Order: sequence, then C-alpha cells, then structure tokens
Amino acid sequence: MLFLWVKWLHIVSVICWMAGILYLYRLLVYHAEKGLTSKDNHELLSLMEKRLYRYITLPAMILTWAAGIWMITLQPAMWTMGKWLHIKFGLVILLTGATHAAGAFIKKFQTLPESAPSSKKLRFLNEIPTLLMLVIVWLVIFKPF
Repeated sequence: MLFLWVKWLHIVSVICWMAGILYLYRLLVYHAEKGLTSKDNHELLSLMEKRLYRYITLPAMILTWAAGIWMITLQPAMWTMGKWLHIKFGLVILLTGATHAAGAFIKKFQTLPESAPSSKKLRFLNEIPTLLMLVIVWLVIFKPF
C-alpha cells in the first residue's frame, strides 16, 4: 500500500514539474520578445519566472526524484524488469538538465539581458521537455525493452 502512495506522489509531482517547466520556457520566450523593450514587462516577467522556478518547478522536480528513488528502494526488483527504467532514468537526467538550464536563463535575463537567448532559440528549447515527457511516458506505459 505504501508503494501506491509513493507512486501517486511521484505522478503528481511529475505533473507539477512538467507544468512548471513548460510554462517557464514560455515565460522566457515572452521575456525575450517583450521583456527587453519595457522595464515594467522585464520586472514582471523576471518576478514570475523566479517564483515559478523557485516555488513550483524546482520543488516539484526534487519531489519527483525523491518519490522515484523511494519507489525503487521499496521495490528494488524494478531495476531488473527491463531496460526501460534505465532509459527513463537517463531521460529524466536530461529533463533535470533542461530545468537547470531554464534557471540559468532566468539569471541571465536578470543580470545580462542583452546576452540572453533569442525567442527563437527559447521556442526550440521549449520543445525539449515536451519531447522528453512523451518518450518517458511511452516507456512507462509500454515498457518496450
């Protein structure tokens, strides 16, 4: 029964993490397009990005990791059920990198906005978490390996 509660926590935290990271990249796109030409927009977008990252996205990511590791400690045999979990683990590491990259972009917009990435680059980077999520969910459901 504990495993199901931890699994529930893992799924809920993944949903929060994905909502946060997808919206965060969208805010960064807006910042690149409208935040650099208006001081008011810059300040508002900086505040929104900072709060979304610090109070939702990062804690959800940490909770996702904690619950995932907890599930594996509760059922260590999961590691031997196929390669799908190992591949998922690698993709989650990439998703974690995309999350930290967004945090670095937030700092760049706050400290050196002129050197921040273009909206075009940020639009491209916004697709990476989406693609990772699609593959991760596919792996979990179908367990192809």
